[in-house]
Parts: sequence; C-alpha cells; structure tokens
Amino acid sequence: MFALLETLIAVYETGQFTMAADELKVSQSTVSSRIAALESTVGAPLFDRHAKSNVTPTEAGTLLYRAAIDIGASWRDVREQIARAQANREPFSMLFSHTAGALLVPSALRAALPEAGRFEMSVAPMNSDGILEKVGMKEAQLGVVEKPIINDSVERVTLCEDELVLAGDPDGVWLVREHGSGVRYYTELYFKTAGVMPNHVIEVASNASIVASLAAGVGCSVVSRAACPDGVPTRNLGPEFVRRFYALTPRSGLTRDQRVLADMIVAALRDIRLQ
Repeated sequence: MFALLETLIAVYETGQFTMAADELKVSQSTVSSRIAALESTVGAPLFDRHAKSNVTPTEAGTLLYRAAIDIGASWRDVREQIARAQANREPFSMLFSHTAGALLVPSALRAALPEAGRFEMSVAPMNSDGILEKVGMKEAQLGVVEKPIINDSVERVTLCEDELVLAGDPDGVWLVREHGSGVRYYTELYFKTAGVMPNHVIEVASNASIVASLAAGVGCSVVSRAACPDGVPTRNLGPEFVRRFYALTPRSGLTRDQRVLADMIVAALRDIRLQ
C-alpha cells in the first residue's frame, strides 16, 4: 500500500505519469497500474487524463493525496525512530547555486553544526535548474537558488537580498554562466533591458572561474557585488538587479528531523545581510 500511496503523491505533485515514473525510478506502466489499483480500491477516478500525458487530480484524488501525505509522514517518523535506535544517521543533502554557495554555505554549516552528529550531511554546487530538479525528485533535502523558480513539487522560501553589478570592461569579452543558472537569467535580462548585443561571449560554467578571470583583468560579467574581487571596476545596474536567494525544500518526503534541520538553516539564511 505504501508504494501505491507514494505513486499517488508523485503523480499529484508532478502532474504527469511520465515524470512520476522518473521520480520513483519505475516504468510508466508500473505507475499506471498502481494508480489503477488505487482507483479500484477507493471506487473513484483519482485523475483526469489529458493530452501529452498531463493529468489533473479529481476531488477524490485530492482527498486521498492529503491523507497519503499524513500517512507517509507517520511512516517516516516511525522509520526515523527505528533508525535512531539502531544508531543510523539520516541523509541531509544541501545543494547551492554557485554564487549562493560562495556567500551562504558558511552560515548554513554554522546553523547545521549542532545537529551534524545526527545526519550524513553533504554540500554540493549546482545551477538553479538542476537544484530544482534534484529537490523536486527528493534527491536533496535543501536547495538554495538564485532565481524565483516555481514548481508544485517544492516549497520556496525567500532568503536574503543580493545586489548584482556589471563588473569588468563592458567593451571586452563577456563571460556568462551556462543556461539554467541564476546569473545567466539576470545576464540575459541585462542584455534585453540595456539593448546590449555582445560580439564576444564565452560561456563559463563556474562562478569561481568567472570571478578569478575578472580579478586577472579578463572580460566582464554580471556578478554579485558581494563576490566581486577588490579592484575590479563595477557599474550599478539598478533596483531590478537587486535579487533574492531562495530556499527550496521537497513539498513531501522529508522526515520530521530533516524538516526541523531544513527550517533551522533557512531561518539562519534569512537573517544574513550581504555587503
């Protein structure tokens, strides 16, 4: 029954049988058969099927989803208690977009240290779109991104402000992040609002490499003022380039202790004032 309810949650949150299958790492036919079994058990359709594999929940589907969330939380709490009794530690994976990682990881680790002995913790960099995918698939317990992305499978909390500036010589080569990164989103916004059509662009999939290049006098880029090296000329871009970082957590699937730790870290990151 737990497998059936987990499948219902995945379909409800992703809106597709195909994406639910990817999240659960099973075939689409398995997802379909599990949903059919649930529909047979409750005696009502749980989803309305549409074109391109999209589905929307029926009233019965919504009611069962809410119950499944509660059942899943109780089940995870019991497993958590058993794990603690056996001295096992729960995983807690944190993913940070590149600029957020450079600026916020120390504060996140400081907030997590009191609970570090109870978890297998890890921290890794990734661009914002990749973080959304990992958190939405419950492969990470907390993500911090640089653009206001929205997805039904995650909860989003607004964190601290971060001012972006134009750093380096704008007549030189442009160093830009890869598609899917938060800074790339704002770089393209700058190109559009300023009417800029750069002649020379190099895509660099590392914020640290861009910052190091700027420090060496190579190129120009839109970067966080807080991450800009000393001595590099900067130009203010205006209030529309004062962005915020955002914390993402899975809408379902966290144990009680994972949720408490995520909330502790998010609270600490909301209080930061970047210079």
